[in-house]
Amino acid sequence: MLLLEKHLNVYKFNNHLIKQIMSKILDVVAEAIASASIKEMSLEEVREILKPIDECQVKIYRESEDVKLPTYAKQGDACMDVYVHSIEHKSDCRTVYHTGLHFKLPEDYEMEIRPRSSNTKTTAVMQNAPGTLDEGYTGELLIVHRDLYTPDSMIKSYEVGDRVAQIIIRRREKIIWKEVNSIEELGETERGAGGFGSTGK
Repeated sequence: MLLLEKHLNVYKFNNHLIKQIMSKILDVVAEAIASASIKEMSLEEVREILKPIDECQVKIYRESEDVKLPTYAKQGDACMDVYVHSIEHKSDCRTVYHTGLHFKLPEDYEMEIRPRSSNTKTTAVMQNAPGTLDEGYTGELLIVHRDLYTPDSMIKSYEVGDRVAQIIIRRREKIIWKEVNSIEELGETERGAGGFGSTGK
């Protein structure tokens, strides 16, 4: 068995696990495995094997064919833009932008929903920004706005077809609490218990 295959087996880098790891360590891992492999392989060949490390497949459902898929505006952008499919006005003066999109995230992933930078040109606020879409939620992605200056009035800042928010997916690390018995066991830091404004304006 090639040493490359041994590395993949020892660390259980099977196809399922590789697709669940999203990082920027591709070049480092590729170079290390290429150097250690008995079989002579080019760096590009190893990079191709490990390419799924920097990709993540997400299932997506569109409620109709005219629903726009999220898109990257420019190469290298961190987030994808989502578009308004329809608009709903609530009796409490919230404006709900329907995207017509449903997602099934891979295990241990979450989606973060953020306002677009152009949102600062409006008086609309996404009150729960950044929003979170959990892996177990498969309902429609909704973007909810309220007017900053007149929250009791109905103001529509976006139209059907406009880019209304942006999304990014992240690997979720499970929190395991390690409880300590005293505040001293947390250790000392330069800031300590300094709260609001403790580092200056």
